[in-house]
Amino acid sequence: MTSRAHRNGANPAGAATGLAPASNNGHSATSTSGRTVAPRAMILAAGQGTRLRPLTDRLPKAMVPIAGVPLLEHTIRLLVKSGVRDVAINVHSHADVIADYFGDGSGFGANILYSFEPQLLGTAGAVKALEPFFAGGPFFVVYGDVFTLIDPMKLMHQHRQAGALVTIALRRPDDATQCGIVRQDAGGWITEFIEKPDPGEVGEDPWANAGLYVLDPAVLRDIAAGGPQDFGRDVFNALARRDRTLFGLNTDGACWDIGSVDRLRQVDVAVQSTRIANPRRHAIRSAVDQYLGDVVGAVDSLDRAAIVRAAELLFDARDRGSAVYVIGNGGSATTASHMAADLCRATAETEGLPLNCRSLSDNVAILSAWANDVGYESVFTLQLAQVLAPGDVVVAFSASGKSPNIMAAVELAHSRGASVLGLSGFGGGPLAQEADVALVVGSADYGPVEDVHLLLNHLLATAVRRVPRSQWDAERVGREELVEPDEYVHEFAAAAG
Repeated sequence: MTSRAHRNGANPAGAATGLAPASNNGHSATSTSGRTVAPRAMILAAGQGTRLRPLTDRLPKAMVPIAGVPLLEHTIRLLVKSGVRDVAINVHSHADVIADYFGDGSGFGANILYSFEPQLLGTAGAVKALEPFFAGGPFFVVYGDVFTLIDPMKLMHQHRQAGALVTIALRRPDDATQCGIVRQDAGGWITEFIEKPDPGEVGEDPWANAGLYVLDPAVLRDIAAGGPQDFGRDVFNALARRDRTLFGLNTDGACWDIGSVDRLRQVDVAVQSTRIANPRRHAIRSAVDQYLGDVVGAVDSLDRAAIVRAAELLFDARDRGSAVYVIGNGGSATTASHMAADLCRATAETEGLPLNCRSLSDNVAILSAWANDVGYESVFTLQLAQVLAPGDVVVAFSASGKSPNIMAAVELAHSRGASVLGLSGFGGGPLAQEADVALVVGSADYGPVEDVHLLLNHLLATAVRRVPRSQWDAERVGREELVEPDEYVHEFAAAAG
């Protein structure tokens, strides 16, 4: 797809775009093969936007952001979604901002023709300047300072069904004196068009111009060329005096004119606080839903009986006065630090012995020294070799379950008579096979695996707090009853869901 510049009708618009002209049958455009040709559209974006200053000191008004996306992009995407492919945009102030952002339009599914106006031509004059471009059949005109969700194809369908020369989308105005309002007969035909009426002319239940039209190319023959012309002031009232020419479609679709900074803020808040979603918001919401669903699935995959055995391993170490060493790399290193802090705090808050628990991932000087002098695969084994005793527990975090320095630490632990609690994902890996107790998260995504590892840390620390020493008598309480993780896991799953 390509874009071309066009200056006030100095060159034939059809030639300027390089687009093949479509035949004109009065109400629909068809190619020589008989297939329907997609309607074209014009977006009126040349206004100076003086009421939107200071924003329009550096932006054309059609580029002000709505929910983080330029207003003009919202309009183009609405048209493309409706089947439009060829779009003309008239530009004036800060024209380069629009052209630089949209380019030839191919990134947005459109083919864009820019019509630069050194002097503003008005709404009707701008369309008249591109008359050959619209020779193929009914086409859309959209005001560039309007945010709308009105369905363009519904308007096109009504236009063709009515057989009108012009069909205007109508909305209920907030302030009718600032709009073009209409009078209609019982069939929907507009009998009078009043641009910015006095309060006494408004009447009850007014309907106003929504800034979205369908025009038959024949209308352009009645518009004077070369000078400023306006649809509301110069064209529509004259058409309304002709019988069954100007039709109005009353709509309840969302539509706001961005006429001031205050109105821009109101519309931005309204769009962001509803499900009127721009493409970015849809993508974010989809990513959020998918990720939370992945985490809930990972939680549901946990082996509750293995969690009980993991808690028992920690209780036994505390009972013996043995030490617990926690290791992990990267994100798992932060979980190792977190676990050491939580377990020490939990045992300090309950009756009985404290738990000698520390993370071997915390001392940056030691880690970097061993990594530099010997090799990163030895950063945990060289620390453990100095302190590990029979009966101690090594808690190893590895999302993949195969980190070399983790597996080296597991081998050393077993050679010293220590036990290993392994927490992994991605099917478990060698860590799950070699650990005395393995907690495997059923996910192949690092984010959910590490999230659930942190959940398991909190769960085990909570078990230490909730099971007082008075319940440690194995003759009165079965070992399998020491900790029951279901309640904690179900609470988390419900919150995430």
